[in-house]
Amino acid sequence: MVTVYRPETLEQALDKLAVGDHTLFSGGTDLMVRHSVRPGMSPSFCRDVVFVDAIDELKHITQASLEPDRDGGVDSGIFIGAGVTLSEIECHPLIPDVLRQSVAKIAAPALRNRATMAGNICNASPAADSLPALYLLDARVVLSSVQGQREMALEDFVLAPGLTQLRQGEMLTHVVIPQSDLPITFYHKVGTRAANALTKLSVAGLAKVKKGRTGKGKLVDWRVAFGAVGPTVVRSRELESLLIGQPTEKLAKPRFVNEVVGMYSEIIRPIDDQRSTAEYRHQASLNLLQRWLSQLSVQ
Repeated sequence: MVTVYRPETLEQALDKLAVGDHTLFSGGTDLMVRHSVRPGMSPSFCRDVVFVDAIDELKHITQASLEPDRDGGVDSGIFIGAGVTLSEIECHPLIPDVLRQSVAKIAAPALRNRATMAGNICNASPAADSLPALYLLDARVVLSSVQGQREMALEDFVLAPGLTQLRQGEMLTHVVIPQSDLPITFYHKVGTRAANALTKLSVAGLAKVKKGRTGKGKLVDWRVAFGAVGPTVVRSRELESLLIGQPTEKLAKPRFVNEVVGMYSEIIRPIDDQRSTAEYRHQASLNLLQRWLSQLSVQ
């Protein structure tokens, strides 16, 4: 028999998770589908369920100082509690635009009123809509248990489809987004329809352009990430470094753009499934990359 718990504090939740094996339930929008039996019947869970939606400590978005970096300076970051819904993230002024854009494309308003970004992360789907933006923002996750906390980069936390670094007895309590200055954004999701769409693929981009005395721009930062075209989000810092420092006018030259697209073509490796074909995903991703480069060429 499955027992349901609904703790009101994080301490209570971690105490419960420390004993036995449990299913964590926050928004539940993925879990309810995964554990469904058939229409009209209640989902079937094989482990005790711990609801964490009543924990006020996890329902806040705050800005605070981070740990000192190697140079001794202290940066600020945005802390997003695991209980914060997608709707709250979508409209919060502290949230970077690229993340708000991606969250706004997830399902329908009713679902976003219930679902959480922490759940979207822990589900670890290659098509998770929030992940490409979070990868670009160098997001980190805070994992808590009765033994304490540990923190790691999101890209290290997600290992494979449905697989993360989360240990038994742990829960993801916060997502941390370091403060950054990347004013130019790009986000495009390809789905089966305009709204409430399942993702075929998605592309997110961030950049910063500095203009010299002549008025010509130069890329001082440039990032791009692809969702649903590999086992995890595809982002290459090595390829990004090849564009950083380049003049934006160079992005209008077909030869240079073709070289960049060719390099990304090698690391984008989608599969065929019920949502789309590998060939379509591959070509559409490269087309969107070209659009992102074209957008920057006029900066």
